[in-house]
Amino acid sequence: MSKWCAGLLLLLSLGATATEVFAPSDIPLLDNRFRIDYGVKEITFIIKRKPGTPSVILVRPDGSKLYVGKVKPADVGWLALPEHDLITLRNPMPGPWQAIGEVDPDNRVRILSDIRLDIAALPMQLYQGEVVKLKAWLLINGQPPKDKYYLSDLGMTVKLQSFSDADKKEVVLDQVLGHYRDDGKGLDEVPGDGIMTAEVTLQDIPAGKYRAMFSTGNQVFVRARYQDVLLYPYPFSYNLTPPSEELGAKLSLLIDRDELDPASVAIKGSVTSNVGGLYEFSETASEPKLDIDLSAIKEVGQHEVKATLYGTTRLGRELKIELPVKTFNIFPPPPPPPPPAEVASAAAQASSAESTEEQPEEGMGWLLWVLVGGGVLLVLLGGAGFVVMQKRRAFKRALAAAQAENQQNGQPAAKLDLNLPEQ
Repeated sequence: MSKWCAGLLLLLSLGATATEVFAPSDIPLLDNRFRIDYGVKEITFIIKRKPGTPSVILVRPDGSKLYVGKVKPADVGWLALPEHDLITLRNPMPGPWQAIGEVDPDNRVRILSDIRLDIAALPMQLYQGEVVKLKAWLLINGQPPKDKYYLSDLGMTVKLQSFSDADKKEVVLDQVLGHYRDDGKGLDEVPGDGIMTAEVTLQDIPAGKYRAMFSTGNQVFVRARYQDVLLYPYPFSYNLTPPSEELGAKLSLLIDRDELDPASVAIKGSVTSNVGGLYEFSETASEPKLDIDLSAIKEVGQHEVKATLYGTTRLGRELKIELPVKTFNIFPPPPPPPPPAEVASAAAQASSAESTEEQPEEGMGWLLWVLVGGGVLLVLLGGAGFVVMQKRRAFKRALAAAQAENQQNGQPAAKLDLNLPEQ
């Protein structure tokens, strides 16, 4: 019997891809014991308990114990449900294992090995801003899971990854696009059916080559799938002309006809203001250039433009792209000019004030010139008087000397007439 159990429990090891699987089997427990053979890399199984009883305790071949709440997620995944324990052992110890607890007498170890994740493949060529629908579903033995407890707390994570080398070992970008649950909300149609549907917008991501990664799982198991995609720049140029005194705001779209069919393009959007205004618009294109007139918006304030493009690629694929958000401002008009009478009065008052301010400045200027001129004149006159006095003194000394000389020679003394002009 043990040889038969060992043969059924022997599982092929999981490889690097998510598509390598095990085959499911139901193994009856022998005294709550089962065996795991050498070489098994991962095994997932279910142990059914009596209603209302606690989770089982697993005893390894070496006698050590495992129980819920005290396991390493890297080695053991454990999901405790009201009547079941879902357990995944990674690189389990080979040999006889035992389950201790209120195990159902008719219990069997149900091997869950063929657990696979399938995805709806993305287009190989995507565009910046494109809204992409994602869909992934879980299969057990190639079929949707019938027992809901397999899907407890099931979720999906989607990432875009880029690498610096061809071997994809050094990650340059690892951006999570979103986390999604099998809860029947959003685009997910039915809760707990193993099918997860979501929608993401590829905004703020540089154009380039990426690997899309879809991963799903819960506390028990994790599966992943990968796909290489190319993210192209926006297939159009898009700008906004702000309003001027003569013209209102305008959106301009120039479609890349090598990527999109211009006749298939339709734009739908709205303009909201910071004071609560709302203006909606929609336009269709017939040529590569499309202008959208927003001159009907006259409300003062800041306005934000959001729009979505719907179109068809040259390869016939329908797509939806969120356009970059644009903003513009409308300012209040300047105050009207005053009436002519008020203008003349204001001009006269301004002229009077200017003349009043200039008169003191002119009076002060003439006074300054008079003072400076008088000072210069006094200096000149003083200098001339000083020179005259010096000359008269020298002339007087010369006459005195001449009189003395005449007296010595017996000649009459000369009379000094200071009123005579200098010689």
